[in-house]
Amino acid sequence: MDQRKVISKRHGADEAGQFFAARPGKLDVPDPLDVVQIDHTQADVFLVDHIDRQPLARPNLTVAIDVTTRVLLGVYVSFDAPSVLSVALCLDHCVRRKTVHVPGTLEELTWPTAGIPKAVHVDNAQEFRSRAFKSACEDWGIDVSYRPKGGKHYGGHIERLIGTTMGSVHVLPGTTHSSPKDKGNYDSEQNASLTLAEFEDWLHLEICRYHNTPHRALGRTPLAAWSELGGDTAGRQVVDVDAFRSSFMPFEWRKLGRTGITLFEVRYWNDAFASLIGRGKEKVQVRFDPRNLSKIWVQVDDGRMIEARYRNLSHPEISLWESRRARKEWKEKHGGRIHEKALFDMVDAQRRLTEAARQKTKAVRLGKERDARLPKAQKQRDPSREMFAIDTGNPDLPTYPIDEFDDPKRKN
Repeated sequence: MDQRKVISKRHGADEAGQFFAARPGKLDVPDPLDVVQIDHTQADVFLVDHIDRQPLARPNLTVAIDVTTRVLLGVYVSFDAPSVLSVALCLDHCVRRKTVHVPGTLEELTWPTAGIPKAVHVDNAQEFRSRAFKSACEDWGIDVSYRPKGGKHYGGHIERLIGTTMGSVHVLPGTTHSSPKDKGNYDSEQNASLTLAEFEDWLHLEICRYHNTPHRALGRTPLAAWSELGGDTAGRQVVDVDAFRSSFMPFEWRKLGRTGITLFEVRYWNDAFASLIGRGKEKVQVRFDPRNLSKIWVQVDDGRMIEARYRNLSHPEISLWESRRARKEWKEKHGGRIHEKALFDMVDAQRRLTEAARQKTKAVRLGKERDARLPKAQKQRDPSREMFAIDTGNPDLPTYPIDEFDDPKRKN
């Protein structure tokens, strides 16, 4: 039988490709920031919520690695599925100079690598094909190179880095391990203890350790390779990091009118709009952060980005997901488009309902926890410990003398 088909049937196509796929060359990149590979992975560990510390889910990581020096330029951790937002925030992390605080001490570790990549190497996922990602890369002079479909080995550098990182995760409480055999009877959710913020702190420390560990392919540490090859001066540095981050955010086209811009049924305004009304293009590009819709970025004809906020500044911050849920509920109940005030009222009501449910769930869970810790004898009904009304008309009940005091200072 064909051995490639045998291994493919037994262990999968990826395993078969390790032995039989043709790989005549390798990716040779001479300078730092020439090529940066970006990819996503789900961490092999369950995390807990920061309030009740109950098991939640496994986080998703978006990581970027410099191919030349194997330095990890940036990382973004979230419970959300990989998206344009996670790519934007990972790249935002790449261009910033970073420090890592050591918990429980005043010590800070340096993470000195930063800069705009000359090219990014990505797979064919939807977020890398999005118009927001491609247009932002074009604006900042970043070439985008896509892997051939089915060619997982074309991203070998970042795949190996992800494998190394996931191997370190297996020492954490709540790990799922790399296989059912390694996991055995270990209950990952029951043993989970880290929150998302705590896991992110641990991950940053682990990355700093990796940067200072000799790399077999480099013959030195990644930070040493970065320094020796001139990584600090190899690429362009971002002066306005906020503008860089916002340029990778998703966007919509909207008309700039006399009342400003309306996005997702909410009106936005900036005084700079007054001189632009009725001039230039009919519609402008409006970028937004799905996590916080309290402000948007409007790109005008001359290329400037104008930040605009709610026209009614008394409105609270809401997310795109809350907005969608409120608009959907309104449409199902009333039909048509929702008014701005009704939108925020519904979001507020949904938040109150969610908080009440959380508090109720917490109370029930605490009650069960207390009951589980009681001795079995106390769980049985004990009438002598119960409260009941006294029959005041029963003459057989004992009476007690009542002392009366005559207060001379009291005036009738």
